[in-house]
Amino acid sequence: MRAWDNRRHRHRPTAGDIVATKRDVETKLRELIRRLEGAEEAQGSLAGALPDGRILSLHLTDLDAEYWSKMAEGRMGSLHRGAPDRSDIRIRMTSDDLVAFVDGNGSLFSAVVTGRVKVEASIVDLLRLRRLA
Repeated sequence: MRAWDNRRHRHRPTAGDIVATKRDVETKLRELIRRLEGAEEAQGSLAGALPDGRILSLHLTDLDAEYWSKMAEGRMGSLHRGAPDRSDIRIRMTSDDLVAFVDGNGSLFSAVVTGRVKVEASIVDLLRLRRLA
């Protein structure tokens, strides 16, 4: 069972807490990629913010797992396991936070501001991504 702080939609781990599995995470990441495929407005916003192709990597700190995909023209490519040879935008978070964000339970922007989610990218990419918030 998970304990949630409903005021902030923030997961607070407790003894015996169950975290999302790698299978859960991969399912949610593929769901996110599929949803983006059908969201023309979001694709346009992403393409405008990041006009050149970017490699995005995601490190799940609690599972010590990494995934990556190439984003180009506002579309995400195939999901890959492991670390890419290079990454333009690196995101670090827990598996439970990822599942919550994909399910619409929480604000990615708030999680970045509070430090629960860490984003590493060039200053230019960070400024461009900020426009999406």
